[in-house]
Amino acid sequence: MKRIFPAILLLALAGAFLYWWFSPVQVVKRRTGSFLKILTLQASESPASRQLGAYSLNALLAEQVALESTTINEANGTFERPELESAYAWLCQQARQTRFDIVKFESVAVTGKRAKVTFTLDALVELPTHRPADGIYQVVFDWQETNDGWRLATAKWTTP
Repeated sequence: MKRIFPAILLLALAGAFLYWWFSPVQVVKRRTGSFLKILTLQASESPASRQLGAYSLNALLAEQVALESTTINEANGTFERPELESAYAWLCQQARQTRFDIVKFESVAVTGKRAKVTFTLDALVELPTHRPADGIYQVVFDWQETNDGWRLATAKWTTP
C-alpha cells in the first residue's frame, strides 16, 4: 500500500498538470507568446535567419486577420494571410530590430471556439528612419479555434 500511494499521487499530479497545460486558456496564452516571439527580431540576426519565423507565423494566422492600430495607420484593415506573410518578410529585411514583450496578461476569456486575450505589451519597432512603435500598448487578440488549432483572427492595439 505504501508503494501504491506515491504512484497514485504522482499520476494525479501529472493528470492535473496536463489538464491545466492543455486547457484552452493556457493554449491561447502560449500562442500569444509564440506569435510575439516570432515578431521579435534581434539586431544581430541576419535577414535570412529572421525569415525562418515565416514558417511558424503561417500556423498562427487565420485566413483573414483584422488589424486595428491607433499608432500605425498603414496597419489598419483586414488582410489575407499571404499579405501578412509578405509584410513580415518586408519587416525582416527592413527592421533594425523589433521587440515585443508581454508585461502583463489582463484577461483571457474562452467562449466555445473563440478566445479573447487582453494584455499590456512593451513594444519596439526600429526601422532605418523612424520608430513606428516604441512604448507600452494595450493589446487585444481574438483567436478562433479551427481544425488545426487556434489562429489569430483580430489584433487591436492602442496606447494607454
